[in-house]
Amino acid sequence: MTTAHRHEHAAALVVSAGPAVVLEIGCGNGAVLELLAERLPQARLIGLDRSATALARAAGRLREQVAAGRVTLVQAAIVELGLPAASVDVAVAVNVNVFWTSSAAAELAVLARVLRPGGELHLVVAPPSPDPRVRAGTEGSLRRAGWTTTAVAEHGGVVAVSATPG
Repeated sequence: MTTAHRHEHAAALVVSAGPAVVLEIGCGNGAVLELLAERLPQARLIGLDRSATALARAAGRLREQVAAGRVTLVQAAIVELGLPAASVDVAVAVNVNVFWTSSAAAELAVLARVLRPGGELHLVVAPPSPDPRVRAGTEGSLRRAGWTTTAVAEHGGVVAVSATPG
């Protein structure tokens, strides 16, 4: 399973919704944001990451989109996200382990607040080796936080869990 394959899968999930505002959680070097910028030319994209180093790489990669105001990069943890309520159409995270290694209750509460009614969260994971605990942990975190799983897809080692706030 290549990193590019995970990114393509995540971008396809988001693009299918045709959102106006997309939040990528754990945007890293901006690879998924770059795909989204190409495929959703009218969308506003927000990349969130705790790492200043990762965001610097993303800023370099997305220089034109940042300068044009299409992409905003935010250094913060999910629980520190200061976006207004109901301001995001779709949120996506690729290999952000908080969703399967902990309850993620605080993180999911913040995401429920910033998603618009009908907004969806896509959690895309591709563990180094098949591990059913990743999917089970992700779905369990969502369920315990009151979210509704709307779709689960597994393809080529990538697991994608989509959900809406309860």
